[in-house]
Amino acid sequence: MRRPVWLAAGAALGAGGTVWARRRLDRLSRRMRPGSVGTEIASMVDRTRRGASHRVRDALSAGRADAQRRQDELWHQLSARHEAPR
Repeated sequence: MRRPVWLAAGAALGAGGTVWARRRLDRLSRRMRPGSVGTEIASMVDRTRRGASHRVRDALSAGRADAQRRQDELWHQLSARHEAPR
């Protein structure tokens, strides 16, 4: 009794997986028409470039702010040393 059940389950899963893969490939092929491939790639490169430039700009801004904060701390410590009574 078990073998026919597993055989039927395997056949159902195989058929379902085949239908799913076919639909997925159809959707992908509609998106990737010869004329749209170049546009799709250019769009992807542009999004990546813009994202990278924003990350670099943010990192530089954060680095400058940290450097300024540290410089202020050091000047404060230096002025506190000179003002301390001996």
